[in-house]
Formats: sequence, structure tokens, C-alpha cells
Amino acid sequence: MAEVQAQKPLSALRIDRSAAPLKRRRRMRWLVPALLLLAVVLLAAISLSRRAPTVRVVEVREPLPGEQQTELSAAGYVDSRRRSVIAPQIAGRLVDVTVEEGEPVKEGQVIARLDDRDARVVLERAEAEVRAAEARLAAARAQAANAQRTTARTRNLAKQGVIPSAELLDVETAGSAALEELNAARAQLLVVRRAREAARLQLSHTVVRAPFDGTVARKLADEGAVLAPAALEGTDLGGIIELVDLDALEVEAEVSEEQLSRIQTGQHALIFLDAFPDQAFPARVGTVRPAIDRSKATATVMVRFQSVPKGALPDMGAKVSFLREALPPGALDPKALPPRVPADAVVQGEDGPAVWVVKDEHLERQPVRVGQRVGDEVALVEGPPAGTQVVSAPDAKKLRPGRRVKVETGGG
Repeated sequence: MAEVQAQKPLSALRIDRSAAPLKRRRRMRWLVPALLLLAVVLLAAISLSRRAPTVRVVEVREPLPGEQQTELSAAGYVDSRRRSVIAPQIAGRLVDVTVEEGEPVKEGQVIARLDDRDARVVLERAEAEVRAAEARLAAARAQAANAQRTTARTRNLAKQGVIPSAELLDVETAGSAALEELNAARAQLLVVRRAREAARLQLSHTVVRAPFDGTVARKLADEGAVLAPAALEGTDLGGIIELVDLDALEVEAEVSEEQLSRIQTGQHALIFLDAFPDQAFPARVGTVRPAIDRSKATATVMVRFQSVPKGALPDMGAKVSFLREALPPGALDPKALPPRVPADAVVQGEDGPAVWVVKDEHLERQPVRVGQRVGDEVALVEGPPAGTQVVSAPDAKKLRPGRRVKVETGGG
């Protein structure tokens, strides 16, 4: 019994090794998910580091001529100071149109003819009436001359007492009547001559002539059409052609009434035509139309080319830059001015200023030499040419040469 009690304390000091595998299994149960999570985090970090960042780009641009001198800008359309729909002055059937669209014409040149048969009949009748009136006048002159001689002879006889006074009175009355007949014949001849002039004028209206030098912009009628003078101004009703003087082109620009006080007659301006985007044409302010468009609160300013460009046509879209002062020589050549880029695209580094150029979706750091700052832009005296895409407001921490990027196009 004593031996059994002595053995119990010794057994209590033994290590129970059956519990160790259970604890190890519990630790392994948490270790595997932790390792998997760590691997996922590492893979995500590597993926994020390799993913191409998105950058906003702008283009290096050529400055517009007169940009620094521009007071304000406005849009408008090309028009001509002499532009008219040519229509006949009388009604009639069109028998001939002698011009085609795009053809230049001179003042007085025949452009169309109407059927003139009725007008010729009226003229022939008027000429016959003139001949008849001339014959009546000749007869009246002869009768008046004869009456004058008879009256003089009768007066001499009455003085001698050969004839009574009553007979002299009858002769004088007949002489007065002959003179009145002569005056009536003269008046009638004047009337029929005026009628002949009207008939001739009517006949001349069957021939339609160009009122000024110009170019046929549109042909509005062909042979066989029955035309009448247009009763409504601004319509093509009854028109034969539209004639435009291409040497009198100007731009009608719309300027808000708030800005109208900044424009003066004779002010220097530049015209940019949508059809010739790379060219600027010097101009001056002509007149300001003395009326305001209520619906748009704008006034129309007529801006005249100093020299009308070849190829300019009415109704072309245009933009006008109104200048504060005249341009210096050579300012109209955009290639003479250095290209510009937003100032925030230029970064400073150990080797001086530079820009990040995007080429084939990869970055390239290119040194530049900047010039004058104009507003939010700087001139690039040396650097990438116009049209090159550069990063706007680059983050130096995210960018490195050769790195692939995603491009987001921005303004500039």
C-alpha cells in the first residue's frame, strides 16, 4: 500500500505527449490561410505596380497670329457688299440664259432674254402713231400759216374799207382756231413720242443685263420659265441668277452688345476662315450695323478684308480677332512663332526644365528651353514640335522613362 502511494507523485511528473499533435494541428490550421492571404496581397501589390497609370495629355500647339494683341473674338460668315438676285423688270417667258454658275460677268453684259414679240408689236404701233402725229402736225402748220396770211390780207382790206368789220372778225377767229390746232398737234406728237419711248424701254427690259461686275453664284431659272418681278424683298421669286461681287467680300461678325464699346471703326482685325484654318487675313472694321438683334442681344459688325483672299466665297464660316494694336511685321507667319504648351506640363529637374512626351503609349522625358510666358502657357524655344503629346501636370513619383501609360486626352 505504501509503495502504491509512493508511485503516484512520480507519474504526475511525466509529460503527456498525446496533447502535442493536437496543438500543432491547431497552429497549422491558421498558418495556411495567413500564408495564402499574404500571397494574395503580394500578388495584388505586384499587379498594381505593373499596371499602366492613366495620364492626361495635351498637345504642343502653334500659336495663332495676333493672339497676344487680341482684344476680343467673334464668329460670323463671309458676305459681299454687292450681292443681288437679278430678276427681270417685266413679266415674261424666259427664252435664253447666256451665263452659267461660276462664270464671271461684266457690268452691262447680257445674261438673259425674255420673249419680246408682244413688246415689238407695241413698239411698232407706237412708231406708227408717231408718224401719224407728225403728219397731223405738218398739216396743222400749213393751215396755221395759211390762216396767218389770210388774216393779214383781210386786215389790209378792212383798213381800206373794202370789206366789213364782221368779215375781218370771222377771219381772225379762223386764224386763232388754226393756231390752237397747231398747238394740239404739237402736244399730240409729244404724247405719242413718249409712248414710243415707253415701248422702246419695255422692249429693252426683255434683255436682262448685269448691273455690276461679279460672278454668277447661282442659276435660279432656265429657259421656258415664266417670270414676274419679285414682289417680296429677300426672296428668289422671279430671279434668274444670283450675282456676287467677289472683290467686295467682308465678314459679318456678331458681337454681344456688352462688348460693342470695345470695337471702333477702322480697328485692326484678323479674319480666320474655316476653309483655310492655317491662314490669317488682315482686315479692318468697316461699319457697325445700327441695330441690335433682340433675340440674341448682338450687333453685326462688318469686317473688311484688306486684300480679299483667293478662294474665299460668300457664306463661308469665319472667326474674327479684334486687335488692340497693329501687328508687327512677320507676325502673320505662324512658323515664325515658337510653339506653346501649358505651363503645368513643364517640370524642373536636375538637368533643367523638361516635359514628359507620350509616344506609342510610353513615356519619354525630353529637356526643353522655355521662353516667354503667355497666360497659362509658355513658349518652347527648344523642345518637341507642335502636335506632340505631352503629359499635363505630371506626377514625378508615378512616371519614369519607358513606362507604359494610358492616355486621357485633355484640352490645351
